[in-house]
Amino acid sequence: MLELSVDKKVFIVSDTHFQDWSDEEEVETFLLFLEKVIKEGDELFLLGDIFDFYFEYKSYIPKSFFKIFFDLKRAVKEGVNIHYWIGNHDFWIGDFIGGLGIVKHLGPEVVKLGGKRILVQHGDEIDGNFMVKKFLSNRFSRALFYLIHPEVGMQMAKAVSRFSQANSRGLEVSGEAFEKFAKEKFREGFDAVIMGHFHKSYLYQENGKTLAIFGDWKRCRSYGVISNGNIFFKLFNQSPK
Repeated sequence: MLELSVDKKVFIVSDTHFQDWSDEEEVETFLLFLEKVIKEGDELFLLGDIFDFYFEYKSYIPKSFFKIFFDLKRAVKEGVNIHYWIGNHDFWIGDFIGGLGIVKHLGPEVVKLGGKRILVQHGDEIDGNFMVKKFLSNRFSRALFYLIHPEVGMQMAKAVSRFSQANSRGLEVSGEAFEKFAKEKFREGFDAVIMGHFHKSYLYQENGKTLAIFGDWKRCRSYGVISNGNIFFKLFNQSPK
């Protein structure tokens, strides 16, 4: 369980889906967001799928990810505590992230903020993709992929990415399903549930308890903020000059 005092300002972002072939403007916009987090925030929650495909070789890092890793490390040095929830696209993240000073979470985590209990997760646990992630992230699957040359691996990643995007267009989870999930967690004693994954913003409140779904950064640059115990939806409107 992660415990935070209520005066901590938490930034939340999910589903940026950076690719090895991502364009420079897309990356630079995210770096501007990190600058804002460094100036204003105490904590940064990365709710998964920050990378559209990621596999950690011992001596290979995709070059387009270098700036992102560098600024995440800089944010940690500046005093921002960064927590990374593994998504269903970037589940092959290994020890490198920890070496940057980032705390990695393999599944849902309880965050105690002041007197409130918040459940934080990527969100694929709801639609069934969580089981696929568990299967692909086992040691045998990882060992097989490790035998592939990185250049070949990234070509495979492009194909997987295209397939995943085409497949996810048909993925629709209703608001009723979201609310049913939230109500179950509220009965378990949680005051709030926050997640990404669904590439849509969704807010549900009941008797002072909140379900907040973030995850539209890729298209709309949406993110979340927890300030003084309250959850806010935001849009990032800065762009590189």
